Amino acid sequence: MKIIPYSEDSLAESLQNPFTTPDIIRDKNHYLYLQGYLGDEGLKSATIVIEDEYVSKDFLEDYASYYALCFEKYPKICKRVHFFANTFTEEEFVQEIINGDNESPFWDGYLGFIVVKPIPVTVIGYTVLKAYSGTRNFWGVRKYKIHMFGNCLEIESLAFQEQDAVLAACATTAIWSMLNKAAADFHTTLKSPSEITKDADNKHLDGSRLFPNSGLNIIQICQAIINSGMVTEVKSPNFPFTNALYQADTCIPNRYLKKIINAYAPIGIPIILVIDVPNGDRYGLHAVAVSGHKMKPLTHIDPQAQISYLSDNIEKLYAHDDQWGPFARITFKNDQLVTTWTEVHPQKWPTILKHIIIPLYPKIRISHADISNLVLGFDGILTTFFDGKILADLVWDVRILFSENYKTIVRDSTLGDPRKIEILSSSLPKYLWIATCYINENPILDIMFDATNVRNGMICNGVVNYLPDDVTKPLVEFLEFNDPLLDLSDFLGSHRLARDYFEYFLKKLKGE
Repeated sequence: MKIIPYSEDSLAESLQNPFTTPDIIRDKNHYLYLQGYLGDEGLKSATIVIEDEYVSKDFLEDYASYYALCFEKYPKICKRVHFFANTFTEEEFVQEIINGDNESPFWDGYLGFIVVKPIPVTVIGYTVLKAYSGTRNFWGVRKYKIHMFGNCLEIESLAFQEQDAVLAACATTAIWSMLNKAAADFHTTLKSPSEITKDADNKHLDGSRLFPNSGLNIIQICQAIINSGMVTEVKSPNFPFTNALYQADTCIPNRYLKKIINAYAPIGIPIILVIDVPNGDRYGLHAVAVSGHKMKPLTHIDPQAQISYLSDNIEKLYAHDDQWGPFARITFKNDQLVTTWTEVHPQKWPTILKHIIIPLYPKIRISHADISNLVLGFDGILTTFFDGKILADLVWDVRILFSENYKTIVRDSTLGDPRKIEILSSSLPKYLWIATCYINENPILDIMFDATNVRNGMICNGVVNYLPDDVTKPLVEFLEFNDPLLDLSDFLGSHRLARDYFEYFLKKLKGE
C-alpha cells in the first residue's frame, strides 16, 4: 500500500506498470482526460492510495483467454489505484481501516478507483469513478460495492475500461459498460470483453478471425447483446457509410437522437452510439455508451407549425468513450455532434452519428416509432382545438417507464385523490409508454400505451386528464361535434385502428 498526494505527475506514475512507463502514460488520451476529470475542474482529487496487488476478475478471464498463452510472461495480478477528495497521512488511513466504520465522514471523500493491467500501453482496466454531481441526469449508472482493505464502500457510477486492442474493440467495451448496468437491473449476463467478442461471432463477414479483434460491425454488436439475454433496436440513416468528410445526409439528426435518448433513458440501460470521429486526416467508426444527459428546464414556446418535444431541451450527453474516459461530454452544434474527438482535432471536424443501438428487455415490444406516429396525430387534434385559445405551444414528452415509477408520478401529481386511487390500484403492464402533453410547464394529459403488447393490437392503455372541467367539457364537445368531419388519416395516419384510438380517447376524456 502506498499513499501519495494527487498531482498530474503522481497520476502518471500511479498508472505505470513494468511494460508501460509514465512517459507512455502521459501520451495517452486517457491521461489527458483524467487530468480534467480528477483535477480541480472535476472531482477535485487530493490523495492517491495504491493497492499493489489486486486480482481483477475481468482481467483474469481475458488473461486465461489470451495472455497466458503468450510467450512473454505477463503477470496475472493487477494493481488498483484509489482516489480521494480529502487529504490524510498513512497513519490516519490505517486508523480508519482498523476502525472499520464505513459511515465515517472520512469515506465521504472516496472518488473511486482505476485497475491498472500488467500489459503494454492499454493499461486502464476495470474503472469505477464517481459521476459528476449537479443537474445532470445519470440514468445509466448503478451502485457499486467496493471492498477496500476490509471496508465496504458504495458509490454510484458505471464501470469503464480502455479498449484492449487484441481482445476487444470500442464496440466490445461499450457493450461491456452497458451490461454492467443491465446485468444489475435485468438479471442478464455480465461477461468479460473476450467473452463478448466471442459472442459477437466466430469470424468477420469476410472470413477473418475475431482474435485479435479489429472491430465489430452492427450485426455483430447486436448479436453480442442478444447472446447476453437482451434484444436490440437499431436506428440508422437511410444512406450508406462514407469515409468522406462530413455530409449532412449521411447522419442521424440531432433532434431525433435527443428524442431517442429521452424516450429510453427511464429504463436505465446505456444506449450505444456508433459514430464517425475525426482522426487525423480522415474519419473512423467508433462506439460509445451513453449513460446520462443534461436538460434545460421547460420554458414558454410560442405556437409553431412543427410539433414541440421536451427532448429538444437536452443540452449535453455523457458517454463512456473507451479511448478517452468515463462520462465524456457530447454537445450539439447545429445538426452536428461535438465530442472530445472534435475538440482535439486541429480543424474541429464534427462527429457524425451513424447508428443508435438500443438494448432492451425482450418483453418491450412496442417501439418509440410506433408511439411517435400516434402522438403526432393526437397533437394535431389538440392543436386544432386549442388554436387561438392559448398563447403557448403544446410540448410532448414521450418516454417509456416502469409502471411502478409512473404510479409514483401519479401519486405526487395534482390529480384528485379519487382519480389517484383509481390509477394506483389498477393493474398495469410492467412497461408503459407515456406521452405527456404540456402547456408551458403544466401537464394537461398523459396518454398511456402498453409497451408489452403486439404492434397490431390496441396498445392505448389509458388517458390521465389534468385539464379542469371548464376546459375538458368544451374539448369533448369539440371532438363529438367534429367527429363526422374529421379525416382521421390527417391526424392518426393510416393506422388500422385510427377510429378506435379516437373513440377511446374521447371515451376517457368523458370519464367513461
